[in-house]
Amino acid sequence: MTRTRRYGASFLALAATALVLVLAGCGDDSKSNGTSAMKAVAKVMSELNTASRSGDGERICSTLFTPKLAKSVSTSSSSGECAAEVKAKLFSPETKISVETIDVPDEVNASAKVKEANGNTSTIFLVKQSGEWRIRSVAPA
Repeated sequence: MTRTRRYGASFLALAATALVLVLAGCGDDSKSNGTSAMKAVAKVMSELNTASRSGDGERICSTLFTPKLAKSVSTSSSSGECAAEVKAKLFSPETKISVETIDVPDEVNASAKVKEANGNTSTIFLVKQSGEWRIRSVAPA
């Protein structure tokens, strides 16, 4: 089993690259469902960026993370609150990453491989729940 990073600078960095995702035109335009899903994943990253820049840990935990990830962050934090932990650990305007790939293997799963400015690579995993894409985990790549 791969050890999972539950939160960290990678989330903010990934959010900051939402525009890069859209501009890069990731995916095959001939597959409209795949393109639509990639755009939806990019939208999640944009929303994460907005919430991160405004310090809105509550929004990140309640609408961008899966409930399971939010609970995991809460359980593992010293404060016992996802929003407080995310706010304390996630927000860093200096963080920069580049998206290397986005993969949407099926209708409910997606991933984005990202490279951080410090050279670390991570994979962000998303899942579609109730029609919305949510971040379910982050793992070192």
